[in-house]
Amino acid sequence: MKKIIIVSITFFTSSLLFSQNNITQPVNNSGNHRNFFLYANLGILDFVSLGLGYQVSKQVAISIKASETIITGSSLGFPNWGTGLGFKVSYSKEFLLFNSFSAEYIAYLETSIDDSKSLNTALKGNYFDFNIGRENIYDEGLNVFWAIGFCISAVKTTDVLYSPSLKIGLNYNFH
Repeated sequence: MKKIIIVSITFFTSSLLFSQNNITQPVNNSGNHRNFFLYANLGILDFVSLGLGYQVSKQVAISIKASETIITGSSLGFPNWGTGLGFKVSYSKEFLLFNSFSAEYIAYLETSIDDSKSLNTALKGNYFDFNIGRENIYDEGLNVFWAIGFCISAVKTTDVLYSPSLKIGLNYNFH
């Protein structure tokens, strides 16, 4: 119960702090959205990501990303990790406190359990993440974004890991 309260407080605090004044100011609908963008984020399961993206239309953006994620716990209680490359597809539409819906995929290329003989393939596993959040696609320069959601991490030699997802990051928009 304590974890639920902490996550709820974190979510509502971040939504108030990082809403980028879009709640009180009208959204810029002039079509002057970003072209290219860079982003970096920290999160719970996807604990660090870097990406480069392109705003295809007013509502759709695609990006490629490199990420390091937690894949499972170890016998010592420390998490095992997976590193990989992937892509992200985002859809922008105002809905309550949110304006971004995204789906992400990462193909694991390296894991901390690579010494296992059964992981001698190039693809070690998969990571899927589905988020709803808030980001600014109109203002040029540095902006804060956040997202909450659900993720699935599946590595060939471990159990599938299901987890909530919480991310906060920075993006730099180019016009």
